[in-house]
Amino acid sequence: MIQHRPWVIPLLVLFLFCEVSTLRAAVHAEDKAQSDSLKRSGAQWTTNFSLQTDWHIAQDKDVAPRLTGITYLDGSLRSQHLDVGLRLEEKRHPLPGREEEKGWGLPYFYLRGRYAGVDVTLGDIYEQFGSGLLFRAYEDRFLGLDNAVRGVRLNYAYRDVFRLKSLAGQQRHFFDRPMRLFTPERGYLAGVDGEMSMEHFLPVLQAQGGSLLLGGGYLYKHEDEDDLLRPRDGGLYALRQPVGTGAWSVRGDLTLPSLSVHAEYAHKDYDPNRTNGFIFRSGSVAMLTASYLWGKSSLFVGARRSENFDFRSDRLAEGNALRVNFLQPFTKQQTYTLAAFYPYATQPEGEWAFQGAFDTSIPDPIRGRRPRHTNIKLYGSIAMGLRRSWLVSEGVNNPLAPELMGSDGYTAPFWGMKDLLFREVGIEVARRVSSSYSFVASYIHQTYHQRLIEGHASNGDQIHSNIFIYDGRLRLSKKLTLRTELQYLHTLQGQGDWLYGGLECSILPHFILSASDLWNSSAPSQHYYMYAIAGSWTRHTLRLSYGRTRAGINCSGGICRFMPETHGLFASYLLTL
Repeated sequence: MIQHRPWVIPLLVLFLFCEVSTLRAAVHAEDKAQSDSLKRSGAQWTTNFSLQTDWHIAQDKDVAPRLTGITYLDGSLRSQHLDVGLRLEEKRHPLPGREEEKGWGLPYFYLRGRYAGVDVTLGDIYEQFGSGLLFRAYEDRFLGLDNAVRGVRLNYAYRDVFRLKSLAGQQRHFFDRPMRLFTPERGYLAGVDGEMSMEHFLPVLQAQGGSLLLGGGYLYKHEDEDDLLRPRDGGLYALRQPVGTGAWSVRGDLTLPSLSVHAEYAHKDYDPNRTNGFIFRSGSVAMLTASYLWGKSSLFVGARRSENFDFRSDRLAEGNALRVNFLQPFTKQQTYTLAAFYPYATQPEGEWAFQGAFDTSIPDPIRGRRPRHTNIKLYGSIAMGLRRSWLVSEGVNNPLAPELMGSDGYTAPFWGMKDLLFREVGIEVARRVSSSYSFVASYIHQTYHQRLIEGHASNGDQIHSNIFIYDGRLRLSKKLTLRTELQYLHTLQGQGDWLYGGLECSILPHFILSASDLWNSSAPSQHYYMYAIAGSWTRHTLRLSYGRTRAGINCSGGICRFMPETHGLFASYLLTL
């Protein structure tokens, strides 16, 4: 027997969509004349609806089958000057590993108006200042992240010369404010960001086809004090906390036909929180990247230093909850299973990170009727911890020692580096051998300091792995394509060697069939197999799969979370109208 029945609401939602579709078709003829008049007046309304639902039926030994799932229902009405939107979420029995998302309701709604360069939004807002070092409010359904700000936003743009963003409100934290617009238990944010295109005032730069963008922003967090105690002189004393924390950033982008340079710096006032052990030390991020293009080749280099820049709207939050900003990792975002086996995320306490990539395309020496090229990519990245001198001896073995609370914590020279956190060097070769066959072959060497990153280690603190990948595509006919994926990870640390094999058959225009197996050769009984079928018809997309998934860290865009092992049937459905 299935213990829960959370599928009732999604079925009702699906029924509602069917009724809405029928109603829209029935009234189409009646509304056509009125729609034509609205078009002429510039006040036409368009509707957009989407239903996304994911389900899992667990099949564990000695445990009755359990049904868990999450459902999103998005709807919006749009006209030339006005938008209205909302989202219903049903997560009363969330997927494994996402139990903190439990709840249901209408956590997202907005009313937006635009006229003559002015853009005003009331409700829940997604926004970003610059690259996100200072502020980023966004949604990632793969990891269950949503830190939308509920409040008001006022944006203004003067042609393509000047852009201004401003907002104020409170971040979302799952379903902690049922039937309320705001919750008094958490703090509020207010910020402003501006950008100006300077090439309009520099004719020499504009004549060369270049651009120069200068920008800056400021963000303020207000939060009431919490009841915190710190040890001192053998007793416990109340820790005073700032009710307001300010942060600012400046940035510049120079773009030429073959060269682009981006520089950005952000600073945060002292912000004692759970992540930094409640120390009173300011934080900062400095970043510089550059890319150069010539012929069929390109080069990218970048460096970034971050220190104590974990910024949240609640000082007691941890994990991925209530993040205000976003520090994208300076590593290649791997998509292959074994290449992402030990993923790296930016460390909140600080790091020095460097990244480089070189891409080129080499033509065949003999030019035929259809000349072919071999694409080669070389890339590498390294992340180092900061060299810190602790103000109390307890900080050497425990950076979050209670004795550090209320102090500056440590000192760190700007160029000081200490421990290797992550290192990656890889080469990728891609080639279309014929009109029906192409392949990608890769080799990657990674060093991952498991103890410093995860807080534990097995078979050594650092995991040194060599990864080999082959991805081949063979087109059998105009409608049939076969894709083969083979991967091998070799290491003497961690969980030892792993193998991965996958076979995917695409049948145009509707179906994809796939089968894969992830196998730990150091423990022959550990197989993580998966069989799947996916189909798409007009506005419908359905995917069914059955198998096991491995427990581990999943990442998306540099944000990571631990996911438990699962076994059973998985279903995913998407409807768009």
